[in-house]
Amino acid sequence: MNFAELSQQYSTLQQHNEQLKTQLMSYSLIYELTKVLHSCTDQDGIIKTVLLGIQEIINFNRVILFEIDRQDFTLKPKSWVGMQDAEVKDLSIPLGFEGGDITDAVFLNRHLIVEKPDKTSDLFASRFNSSDYLVIPLINKVTRKCWEVRNCNKKSCPAYGGYNPYCWSIPNSGQLLNATSEDEKRKGCIGCACFKVEGVFWMDRAGRDLPISSDDITTLSGVINQAGLILENFRIFNALEKANLDLQSANSQLTALNQELRVAQAKINTDLEHARSIQQGLLPQGILSAPGFSAGAKYIPADAVGGDYYDVFEIAPNVYGIVVADVSGHGISSALIMSMVKVLLKTHATSQRSPQKTLEIINETFLSEIKTDNFVTIFYALLDTASHTISYTSAGHCPVLMLNKLTGDCSQIKADGLFLGIFPDMMLKETRYSYAPGAERLLLYTDGLTEARNPSEDMFELSQLTDAAKATLKLGPNQAVDRILAKQKAFCGTNLVPEDDITLLVIDL
Repeated sequence: MNFAELSQQYSTLQQHNEQLKTQLMSYSLIYELTKVLHSCTDQDGIIKTVLLGIQEIINFNRVILFEIDRQDFTLKPKSWVGMQDAEVKDLSIPLGFEGGDITDAVFLNRHLIVEKPDKTSDLFASRFNSSDYLVIPLINKVTRKCWEVRNCNKKSCPAYGGYNPYCWSIPNSGQLLNATSEDEKRKGCIGCACFKVEGVFWMDRAGRDLPISSDDITTLSGVINQAGLILENFRIFNALEKANLDLQSANSQLTALNQELRVAQAKINTDLEHARSIQQGLLPQGILSAPGFSAGAKYIPADAVGGDYYDVFEIAPNVYGIVVADVSGHGISSALIMSMVKVLLKTHATSQRSPQKTLEIINETFLSEIKTDNFVTIFYALLDTASHTISYTSAGHCPVLMLNKLTGDCSQIKADGLFLGIFPDMMLKETRYSYAPGAERLLLYTDGLTEARNPSEDMFELSQLTDAAKATLKLGPNQAVDRILAKQKAFCGTNLVPEDDITLLVIDL
């Protein structure tokens, strides 16, 4: 190998070495700038660091970052270095096709080098006397494809299923926008959640005889891409931090609200307990049994307080009132109406010896004095143990069972009239019945017993109640009540939660 060939090889190695040194310098610059960017604590600091890095390290002495004004459809200066504020702050560049190379860079998603621009048509040439400049878009990372975000099914769109996630930069894409012009498409793009352009950098080397090289562009692209990622991460972190603070505030408010609810619930529970105590006081404390009859009863409210009422009470020597009533609904309002029914019944029962007349008087009072949408079904009877007779009427109440303890026969006493508290004329009928002492059993109840359902939605119907009642004829009233309720519970399931109040009253005559 001669000297000339050696010299040529040496020269080539020197060139390669210089290229490697330049590339290494570029990577070092990107690395150092990235470290600085990661140390920034706010978005303005990130932008300022990038601007100064471009100016001081990559030797572009004038740099402007334009942001997108979506409302005005323009580019407006956000930050700058190397220029006076008065030169820059009132700039406004339309984002449409007439905006020139800087807006093309935004929607093409790539850098553009503009050499020797025409001063009559180029804003930067005319205003800043720029002979050559570079524009690079600042883009955040795309995390979802446009067709996924917008639920698009236009598979003919070039962006659909493509490898390029930056859909706005793909020619003939955005078919979902139905745009008829380039400007309409651009307006549609900047309003889309998939449009991730943060802004665009403009820069030049005014007064410096230093061309823009491919190494400059590589370094700048690396730095700006890193800035875009950091800005996006910073924004996500801030959003998460704000969401966390909002959540903490919401939790604090929820804790305070829960405390208020606990206090309110405690008060409600106390009031309900008082109401339950009052209601229990209105019910017979020990069901009355006397010479000539014996009785047993049980009341199971669906809520803390309920709307059923039953009683056996003495009106006169050898004359007793028997009542079972059911107020529509259950809870506090029904319990209040139930208490009114008891007061009215006890008030008029001693002076009026006709069950029909007694209920008609109570109905008149309801209609004139008590304004409510609730109604009452009621069975009321007068038992005379001296004459062995029972007079009764039923205002819409469920059938009462009359069982013969000697033969096992069962008949039904069905409702004669309408509900109490609805119509002035209840259309009641009074019946008088003579019984043989020791042979008859009355079984009175409310519909919470026969309308209870099992997990298959089957009801414990009247026929099943009748069978259960017949099976207990040899038992006393209290034992019969317990056995019938156990039968119903076995039918409905041991986890039965009553949906309505349940009352069962058994009387042996």
